[in-house]
Amino acid sequence: MMSPALPSGHCWLVSRDDAGAVFGRLVPQARPISNAGRVLVKVEAAGFNYKDALACSGHPGVARQLPHVPGIDAAGVLQEPADTLPAGTPVVVTGNGLGESLPGGFASWLLAPVDAVIRRPPTLSAISAMALGTAGLTAVVAVERLAGLIDWGYQRQTGGGRTSDWLVTGASGGVGMLAVAAAAAAGHRVLACTRKSPVAEVLRSLGAAEVLTPEDAIAPGGKPLASGRYTAVIDTVGGPLLAELLRSVRHGGAVASIGNAGGLELHATVLPFILRGVTLAGIDAAGLLTNDQRRQLWPRLATLWSLVEPHFPVRLLELDGVGEWAGRMLAGETRGRAVVIPSA
Repeated sequence: MMSPALPSGHCWLVSRDDAGAVFGRLVPQARPISNAGRVLVKVEAAGFNYKDALACSGHPGVARQLPHVPGIDAAGVLQEPADTLPAGTPVVVTGNGLGESLPGGFASWLLAPVDAVIRRPPTLSAISAMALGTAGLTAVVAVERLAGLIDWGYQRQTGGGRTSDWLVTGASGGVGMLAVAAAAAAGHRVLACTRKSPVAEVLRSLGAAEVLTPEDAIAPGGKPLASGRYTAVIDTVGGPLLAELLRSVRHGGAVASIGNAGGLELHATVLPFILRGVTLAGIDAAGLLTNDQRRQLWPRLATLWSLVEPHFPVRLLELDGVGEWAGRMLAGETRGRAVVIPSA
């Protein structure tokens, strides 16, 4: 007797044609069969990160091999037991090579590493969880990392303190908005830096005390050091903007580098580091966090979401809209977060 057909679905597949051009398309996806170390998840929603936009363009640093299914974040329902989690458990999966070395969440079905599967906090829907995703993890880790690196004793001696100015660049993007909210929730005075003036009120609603343009945030003149203005900087842009801002970080301050939308190269002097004791820290929530750390962070993300949900812009996409959104994201034309709904 023939076994019944398994439910099928779709995925967004990035491939290369015979001429070497990269293209993405919606293709049918059969329900995968679990294997050792992997467990099946029915995807309800997937976060859309800058890495995913790069993967959609075939960037070799993200999409290690083509054809490839992007999506470094996914939320859904377990189809079979995974360690202590029974089938039917709402879960989230982030990092662990998802959407990079492994097929990702832009699909109806996901085979996830067993250890990467985390019970979703009960207050988060799949869409809410993916509005946070790796972007939310990055924002929270950046705030905590900076708070541990800043020389607070020196800040108090020189008139600074835990309410000193924290600058967030690229504040109109998903990571930037969540960083504004996370830093403000931690009690810091946040300056949101963006060229997109229409999002100013949203940023203030998320906790920004002021909204600046990059030109406002950069100190005039070309000296290697400018007056100390920022106790901390969370930078999602990189490139020339990061180099300029290093000149204005206070003694004992710290900078978290979490993005490269403005460029990969950093042309700066060593003076902020050797004359002011500034610390430059890289944040890689997709790769460096352990799964135990992710399990500890997700309940805190749920708390953060309860604060930002009324003000946070989330765009819902169907799978066939992935390619267009990736192009807009790479061109700097998006704001907030997008969430892919595979079943839509």
